[in-house]
Order: sequence, then structure tokens, then C-alpha cells
Amino acid sequence: MAPSSTTAATGRLTRASSRTSTTSASTTKGAAKTVSATKPKTETTKKATATGKGSKRQAASKAGARKRVKREEYDEDEEEEEEEREASEAEEDNDQEDYKDEDEENDEDSDADDFEDSSYGKSRTRQTTKAAPSSKKSKSTATKKTSAAKPSRSSSNPDLQPAGYKKFKVSPVVIPRPKKPAADAIQPETLEFIRDLKLNNDREYMDQNLERCQQAKADFLDFIRMVKEGLLEADPDILNVEPKDSMMRIYRDIRFSNDKSPYKRSFSCFFSKGGKKSIAAGYFFGVSSEGETFAGCGKWDPSGPVLVRIRQGIVNHSERFEEILSTDAIKKITGGKTGLDALRPGSSQLKTGPAGFDKNHPMIEYLKRKCFAIGRTFTDKEVVSEGFLEEVLQTFDACVDLVHILNDWIG
Repeated sequence: MAPSSTTAATGRLTRASSRTSTTSASTTKGAAKTVSATKPKTETTKKATATGKGSKRQAASKAGARKRVKREEYDEDEEEEEEEREASEAEEDNDQEDYKDEDEENDEDSDADDFEDSSYGKSRTRQTTKAAPSSKKSKSTATKKTSAAKPSRSSSNPDLQPAGYKKFKVSPVVIPRPKKPAADAIQPETLEFIRDLKLNNDREYMDQNLERCQQAKADFLDFIRMVKEGLLEADPDILNVEPKDSMMRIYRDIRFSNDKSPYKRSFSCFFSKGGKKSIAAGYFFGVSSEGETFAGCGKWDPSGPVLVRIRQGIVNHSERFEEILSTDAIKKITGGKTGLDALRPGSSQLKTGPAGFDKNHPMIEYLKRKCFAIGRTFTDKEVVSEGFLEEVLQTFDACVDLVHILNDWIG
């Protein structure tokens, strides 16, 4: 019994040990498989994570680049806007300086301007234009407009405006053109420019027709040089200056006027013993279209003290004054008028006699006047035709005595 029991127990132990070894081996193999299966997955995950991080960095880099580009574009737009603002401010400063110079010139030339304004006042028609509504422009539009090439200046023909230019009003008035240009007359192109300026009296038109304006001005200066040389023979007392120093500015004094048109409707000049800025009586000449060219002499609407001196002179030398206004030369330039009828009406006159003078004086009708000037107008055909210079000089020659006696009274 004992040996067999021992043998059985030993067999059980051997079988149990074998099962344990088998189990351990299986466990070891399973663990090895688990490790081998897990290892590739971990490496893949690491590679995927690294790839994801690289994509994020690239995306962030691209986003940063886009932001920098936008910031640079924005900075460029800001710089362009700043340059435009500076250019606009500089232009405004120049305009203000021009207006300042114009105001000073207008203050000094007030007497001559009164002569001119009254000469053209009756036929003047105000041109009104509606201002276009203002609108804010985008940066891209402003940039394109700034970079666009500017068209060339317009030619002397107003109907041949370059593409992109504003269409201006066209006058139906036809300026006569002689078969042969006259050296002693105004050129037709000068009257055409003034005619067009009357309908398009604004800075934009002047800017696009600056070449025409300069040519017309040069023609006018050439003509008044001849006028001055002829006038010096009749009246050596006038100041002998260059034509440009006798010519008046084309800019209007609009400070106290409802009509804000910036330019006058004519080219004009004034000759006197003290020059165009003097209070002395003198000789006025202005070129305009549509029969508004005018030549006149005397004193137009003088200021208070000067007006009193002239009235006192009329009282003291009434017979001499009437003789001057009744000559054949005066009759010729006034269409046969003499005396009181020969004088231009001026801006206004008194209804009763002036203070300090006898209301029953024989010259009371003269004393009511505020204008003591004589003149005549010329048709466009006369202005561009041969012999026009002589017509102007004859007008001035007829009034030399009137100018002299007025200056004797003015002092």
C-alpha cells in the first residue's frame, strides 16, 4: 500500500509541475505578443503627433504671413492717404495764398474794377451750376484714381476735348473770322476763349483750358502795348509801364458778392498818370465777346472825398466842363450825344442835390451824378477786323481834355 501511494503522489506532483510550466510558457508568449503588438501602435501615434504639430506650425506661419501682408497693405494705404491729404492741404494753402493775393490786388484796384464792372454790368447774366453730391470713395478707388495717367491739355478748339475730360457748355455765338488776320486787332481765338469762359466760369474749366487762356492773354498784352504807345502821343502824362503792369487780374473779388464765379468776363487794363492802382482819372479798355468790348475815359464812381472835389470843380468851372463834353470828337464816340447825355449813367445817382451844394444851381443835374466817364462799345466784328486799334485810340484822344480837367480837380 505504501509504495503505490507514494508513486501516485509523485505522479500528481509531476503532472502539476508540467501544467504550471505550460501555463507560464503560455503566459510568457502572450505577454510577448502583447508587447510586440503594442510597440508599432505607439510609434505610429508618435509619428502622427509629430506630423500634426508640424501642420499646425505651418498653418500658424501662413496665417502670420497673411496678417503681415494685410498689415503692409494697410500701411501702404495709410501712407497713400497721408500723401493725398498732404497734397490736398498744400493745394488748399496755395488757393488761400492766391485768394489772399487776389484780395490785396482787388482792394488796390477797386476804382478800376468799378469802371469795369459797370461797363459790363448791364449785359451780365449769372451762370449757376448745381454742385455734385459728395460721396466717400474707397481706398482702392482713390489709389486707382491717383495712379491713373492724366490726359494732355486741351487744344485751342473747345470741341476737341481729350477722352476723360468733363463736357463743358458750348456757346451758340459764332465769333467772326476775317479772311486775313489783322495785326492791329484782337485775334478771334481770344474772343472765343472769353465766350466759352462766360458759360463755364469755374476752376475746372480754367485748369483744362489753361493753354488757351495763356494764348489769349498774350494776344491781349500785345494789343495793349500798341494802345499804350499810341496813347502816350496823345497824353504824355500817363505812366509809361509794361503792358502786364497795366493789365488787371482776371480773378473776381467775390467776398461780398452773391455771384461766386471766380473769373471776370473780360481781359482789361487801365492807364493813368499814377498807374492802374491810382485814384486818378484815366483810360480803360476791356475785351469781351458778344459786343461787350468797351473803351472808356474819365472817373467811374469815385469815393466820397474825390467826388466832392469833382463836384466843386464843376461848380467853379461849369462852362469849361460843358465845352469839353460838347466837342465833335465826343459826339463821334457817343453817337451824337453831348453834355450830360454823353456821360455814362454809372451805378447810381442822387434824386436831389448833394449836401453842401445849392439845390438851384444851373449844373445841379451834373452834381447829382456819381459817374464822370465817357465810353463806347464795339461789336465782335469790329474787334477782330483791321483798323480796330485806330478806333480805340480815337476814343481815347477824344477824352484827353476830360481826363486832364478831372485830374486837376482830384489833385
